[in-house]
Amino acid sequence: MCELLGVCFNKEVSFRLAFSGLKAGARENPDGWGAAWYDEYGSQIIKESRPALRSRLAEEFQEHLGARSRIFVSHIRRATIGRVGYTNTHPFYRRFGQKTWVFAHNGTMDTSQLSFPSNKFTPIGETDSELVFCSLLSWLGHQGIQLAESKDFILLHEKLRDINRFGKLNLIFTDGRYLFAYHDSKGYVGLHFLLHEAPYKLVKLRGQYLDIDLAKIRNPDERGYIVASKPLSNENWNEVEPGQLMIFSQGNSIFKSESE
Repeated sequence: MCELLGVCFNKEVSFRLAFSGLKAGARENPDGWGAAWYDEYGSQIIKESRPALRSRLAEEFQEHLGARSRIFVSHIRRATIGRVGYTNTHPFYRRFGQKTWVFAHNGTMDTSQLSFPSNKFTPIGETDSELVFCSLLSWLGHQGIQLAESKDFILLHEKLRDINRFGKLNLIFTDGRYLFAYHDSKGYVGLHFLLHEAPYKLVKLRGQYLDIDLAKIRNPDERGYIVASKPLSNENWNEVEPGQLMIFSQGNSIFKSESE
């Protein structure tokens, strides 16, 4: 299986620890990795089709690039549909509604059932995941949905549930303002979330032996959510319910749909 990661905070924060926890699962997901975030220059996306554990770029990104953002999306891949290669590596991105949308998926889909109300969005690679992304953006554009209020979020949830009928669908995606997380209606693998807020404590990251004192890393006024396929630490993670859509903005949970 692939693994997903999304981060949404009220202030710009470092992605290093969360990415380290995700990277611990790269041995089982060796077919590429990627990360996306937003800064004063716009969206930034870095990815490659090498195993993250053997990637000098991944190591440099984790230890030295110092990327800081309110929103991050990351993915490590185990290829099922589509060859191992850059164009098939998540996250995918498109310009839509004067924003750069970023999308990552875990699962497999019967893409012959997907609809494309407009021809504006077409895949570059061969994956079912990118087809789902293009289909979703096509639907948003055709319907004129702005995703700005609760009624729009309800329509989005209904659309994701409809797409979910055609396969296994775990998603983390963003337009730079909102972070969207959807868990497969049949509970395929998992999707978990964690609220990070002061007072910060000692934690143990997945795949590491040493405790980390978050109070020395996080400022007390930094608050936000981390969403991941698997818990990335020994903290009290919660499960996103099957068939549930959660939406985060500015470090807050602003929408939680009904579950399956």
